[in-house]
Amino acid sequence: MSRTGKIIDIDCQCGCKLFRYYKAGKGRLIKLLISRLSEDRVGLAGLETHSKPVCPACGSELGIIMMIHGEPALKLNQGTIRGVRI
Repeated sequence: MSRTGKIIDIDCQCGCKLFRYYKAGKGRLIKLLISRLSEDRVGLAGLETHSKPVCPACGSELGIIMMIHGEPALKLNQGTIRGVRI
């Protein structure tokens, strides 16, 4: 089984590089499954559910950690990251 998708860079609105992520499928980026991160500059891996990570440069809130399909994921605040669409 081969997966289709791309590795994308995700930046904050302030320009700080946050993540490198394997995006599967098409459309807007709404959630980040933590297991698909290849580079994590925020430190999502150790955070608990319902915590709200912030950008290390400007301090804006990126979203909230939730369980989605049984996996921890970051549900993004759409205003804090630069628009990413495949």
